[in-house]
Amino acid sequence: MKKSVTVLALALCLSLPTVNASNFENLPESLTIVENTIEVSALCTAAAKGDVEKVKQLLQNGVDVNVKSNGMLPIHYAARFNRVDVIKVLITSGSEIHTTCDKGLTALRHAEKTNAKEAAQFLKRFKK
Repeated sequence: MKKSVTVLALALCLSLPTVNASNFENLPESLTIVENTIEVSALCTAAAKGDVEKVKQLLQNGVDVNVKSNGMLPIHYAARFNRVDVIKVLITSGSEIHTTCDKGLTALRHAEKTNAKEAAQFLKRFKK
């Protein structure tokens, strides 16, 4: 019995390399690499990082508070990363609180989705 199990195991081990062999004949001659770069505006980056001074500086220099970057407004980035101080600055500067991102989420929904409790609690004051 031991001998037959050993022979069976040996036969199985020897057959595995042939089962896993690849067929290179079906591969294309050249591969195309697609690189997608995502550019996020300076205001959205500052909002996500919580850099209140940079946000204020950009707004004073005339950057529009309601321009989407990568499908989201600066207030969405601030809400997503729980940056309540930045949210306050953006709202004071005229940010559209109830506007949705390209995925259909409001700033409040971004905060709730990412478990940004302080931001969600603050934004609930403005709920329609």
